[in-house]
Amino acid sequence: MQLHDLTPPHSQSVVAPEEVVVRLVVRLNGRTHRLKYHRGETLLETMRRAGLAAPFVCEQGVCGTCMARRVRGEVALRENHVLSDHDLASGYTLACQGVPCSAVCEIEVDG
Repeated sequence: MQLHDLTPPHSQSVVAPEEVVVRLVVRLNGRTHRLKYHRGETLLETMRRAGLAAPFVCEQGVCGTCMARRVRGEVALRENHVLSDHDLASGYTLACQGVPCSAVCEIEVDG
């Protein structure tokens, strides 16, 4: 058995490259928030650090409660056990597992 056979679907270990300065824009409850991103944090960790009440339950990429729509930029998922290929292609991501991978990342979260 090869190592890649043990990897759950749609999962990868990611960290935003050091040279990328990420500007995270979050649309939540009809408001737009521009947040300071700390390298290595997930989208959810960044929102919580900023005091935003973003929805979440499991923080494991399993329940989908933290699902957000990517408006602009790139997001890589550490784990994903709930979003389909169609969801991903439509721009959906999981805030609890999503790590920004572009200089500007904008997401929309249903509160």
